[in-house]
Amino acid sequence: MARDLASFLRRKARSTKSDPARCSSCNRVPLPGELVHELESRRVVCQLCLADLPEPHRVTISCERVHATDRPLTVARAA
Repeated sequence: MARDLASFLRRKARSTKSDPARCSSCNRVPLPGELVHELESRRVVCQLCLADLPEPHRVTISCERVHATDRPLTVARAA
């Protein structure tokens, strides 16, 4: 039982470091494949919240696609 608890705590500690960025407007975690935009004000917003912003406030610095995992996916050769 203690070993399971220790492994759970290690995984939890690891996952908090790589916790994906949340939208600063609606506070939700964007889904994999969704675009996240950084505004001039350094706020990070999802596509949905960016569309709701007035036109003068939509100036973005960068745009990044959310990935499913930080680890590279392995591709196995078909048998």
